[in-house]
Amino acid sequence: MMAEGSPLKDERYVWLLVPALSWGGVLACIILPFSPPYLSFGACGCVLGSIAIAILAFRKKRKDIVSLCTPIFALLIFITPLETPPTLLLEILYAATLTGLVIRLEKRFS
Repeated sequence: MMAEGSPLKDERYVWLLVPALSWGGVLACIILPFSPPYLSFGACGCVLGSIAIAILAFRKKRKDIVSLCTPIFALLIFITPLETPPTLLLEILYAATLTGLVIRLEKRFS
């Protein structure tokens, strides 16, 4: 099912971009542990994955409000200053949540 004027010829596997971004950021955070204190690769991957899932949810006929709100949650969790900075465990749990959400989005809202 392609949208008219879509730049992608085959959109069946676009949903794989979300886990690739979020888990790729977590993997980069593990491989490169010496990142600047204001820039965490895992947090950047999770924020980009949240934006990607929101775009995918917006393009569906049936809108999923949970997937559409994930960038707001990512900004609140990873970007706003907190008393304790986000840890690797939080990034792993958020990436797992995004993976579950994108599977739910593809199964229930396609």
